[in-house]
Amino acid sequence: MPTHPTRRAAAQERSLEPPRRLRALAAALLCAAGCRERLESIDLPSIGLPGLDPPGASAPAAPASAAPRAPSATRAAGTASAAPRAAAPATRPECDELPSEEEERRAQLPPLTALGKAVPTEPWAPPPYEVLPGVTLPAKIAAKVEQIDQGYARRTREHLVITSGTRDANRQARAMFTKLRLGEDLLQLYRNKAAVQEIKKAYQANSRKPPEQVVSAMEAVIQDQIDRGIYVSAHLRKGAVDVRNRTMSPKEKRAFLESTAEVGGVLVLEETTPAHYHLQID
Repeated sequence: MPTHPTRRAAAQERSLEPPRRLRALAAALLCAAGCRERLESIDLPSIGLPGLDPPGASAPAAPASAAPRAPSATRAAGTASAAPRAAAPATRPECDELPSEEEERRAQLPPLTALGKAVPTEPWAPPPYEVLPGVTLPAKIAAKVEQIDQGYARRTREHLVITSGTRDANRQARAMFTKLRLGEDLLQLYRNKAAVQEIKKAYQANSRKPPEQVVSAMEAVIQDQIDRGIYVSAHLRKGAVDVRNRTMSPKEKRAFLESTAEVGGVLVLEETTPAHYHLQID
């Protein structure tokens, strides 16, 4: 007796059920993984899956909630992470130590866009010794300081703290401007009183101008002094470096002097107000 057409179709449908289920499962997995571009290679059955259209069907317009978000949130997060950290608590100044970023803000100085550091041409790693914020060292000087630090660490298992380095006229002018704005007496801080008076005159003559213009006038005086061989701060001389020694024991001080002698080309002066080693490096 021949099979009824309706029964034959039902039998064929049942025979196709396992492959169709497998293909549907594969399609669902790809969709969940975000691989919709691979769905074209799957012979999908005519079965509805949540969020999945058969190949060839036009994709519905994305709802308003699915529109790409504006990047403002990302930018805001980046800005927050790049915000300057709060300045460390004020400590006793080291020589004519550079003012902190907070002190410069209080003096109404706009922040520096760069501190004069050369852009490294090779991957850069921080030195093992500590360098206080705002201190920069030319590459040749930094290399010699690292040699001294290696000898010191070998002898003591400690590392040096660099409290001041070489400055240009602009950085020195910013430092002196900030100190004057905050009420510090520069004549008590610097030995060369005549040089300080010249710089103070430039500060006073331009005091009604914006801070950047006052600094520019002071910088011109400092640069003129350098050209005449006058250095209001030892750190205007190339190779000047201050090393903290107030926390060094007598044994550690001896280890430091031995390390500088081992490297060579370094003049060491021990200063007491405040306590530090001033290095003049060739």
